[in-house]
Amino acid sequence: MNRRDFLKCSSAAALAMTHPALFAATQTDPYGGWTGKQFKANGFFRVEKDDRWWIVTPDGNAFLSFGINHLFPDLWRQEYNRAAWDKQLGLANPSTKEFNLALRKWYLRTCQEFGFNTTGVHTSLSVANVPAPGIPYMRPIHFINVPHWRADVPDENFLDVFSPEFEGHCNRLAKELALPVKDDPYLLAYSMTDCPLFTEEDLRERTDVIGGARRPSRIGWPRRFRNFGRAVYGKLAYVSLMRTVYRGSIQSFNETYGTRFDSFDALADAENWRPDTDLSNANETRDNTLFVKAVVNRYYEVARAAIQRYDPNHLFVGDKLNANTDSLDTVLPSVAPHVDIVLYQMYAKYEVQQPGLDRWSKRVDKPFINGDSAFTMITDTMPRPYGPVADTLEERIAWTEKFFRSAFARPEFVGWHYCGLIDASQLVARKQDRQHSGLMDGFGKAYPGLDTMIKQCSSELYSIATNGV
Repeated sequence: MNRRDFLKCSSAAALAMTHPALFAATQTDPYGGWTGKQFKANGFFRVEKDDRWWIVTPDGNAFLSFGINHLFPDLWRQEYNRAAWDKQLGLANPSTKEFNLALRKWYLRTCQEFGFNTTGVHTSLSVANVPAPGIPYMRPIHFINVPHWRADVPDENFLDVFSPEFEGHCNRLAKELALPVKDDPYLLAYSMTDCPLFTEEDLRERTDVIGGARRPSRIGWPRRFRNFGRAVYGKLAYVSLMRTVYRGSIQSFNETYGTRFDSFDALADAENWRPDTDLSNANETRDNTLFVKAVVNRYYEVARAAIQRYDPNHLFVGDKLNANTDSLDTVLPSVAPHVDIVLYQMYAKYEVQQPGLDRWSKRVDKPFINGDSAFTMITDTMPRPYGPVADTLEERIAWTEKFFRSAFARPEFVGWHYCGLIDASQLVARKQDRQHSGLMDGFGKAYPGLDTMIKQCSSELYSIATNGV
């Protein structure tokens, strides 16, 4: 036995003697909650803090969310792998309904085998939850449609969140999507947009591995709404904020922007007066950031109120915020008062994520979930995989284990949703520009060593969370 295994066994043995309930109560409730630590049950998922943050299951048991993303049926029905999956699922010329039901059965069995206890936000719920949810799940409601991965985000998608029309829009979506599931105990939380474009850093052209394929910069909320006239609610909100920032002095505002407005009312009337942002102008970038924070605060206020109008029972985590840009750091103070859990995305090794987690947990007393990330490597069919690229499978395994054990040992960390289930390789037409590495290849064969490590870590989840081992 090597030293590492000896120490692991020794610490486990010592823990079993000093904390026998921990090892005796590794049983789980129907939602995957750990029966060894119990809280008050209210019939739905909620959060509670004692020595650390916990999610609490509907039955009142401690729960940490280890989720899996990217159950999209088309990945299993490509030309290169369709026949193999039909055979593996025991199907012959199946209808879509038959295939989806068989895929769901395989999916739930796989989650149980590997220790996944949550269906993440990037999953087809029409497959995973039909005829009924089998494990806890996240339900997205896209009140705004400005995700970082889209190559074509039109300016009009940056909605006027200050308008009555936006309130009506949110109410209609909440009624459609939240009302039907308000009594579902398996619903873990509502989420919103996948890494929305908030800051200038979010909006710029990107070519790197985190931002995806090259695409033009976007306009964003400050540039869009400051250039409208006073008939637009967002423009009036911008002018009101500038009046506050510049303490009612239009002269000070003019000095920043090189303008000649004689009043803030004139600014409200002015259209197309500042189509571009001078990033070297510190006051202008400050003003834009302050307006983005005001936009986010209003957006979250309206969105959460709409959901709670139709479903007062479930958790709200908001957008999956992009921690690979400055987005999460910028809007966290605006987001935190409205959410039960901070949902973020960061593709990075633990050593890179650690400073952020240290910083964010000091700023807000909230639990955190990394809602989409993993470690990848280049293969013949994945020349440009998304995320930190390991040189070898062994390195990928080591990075994955380090993040799992280190993150779940943190008192504010309550979830990691793994990306993803099977490879989304270059053989998939929509993955030509950027690929995603899975736990398995496109035929369902698990990467050796990665599978055993994930099973081991998931089996030790609550030990890691309570004792850091």
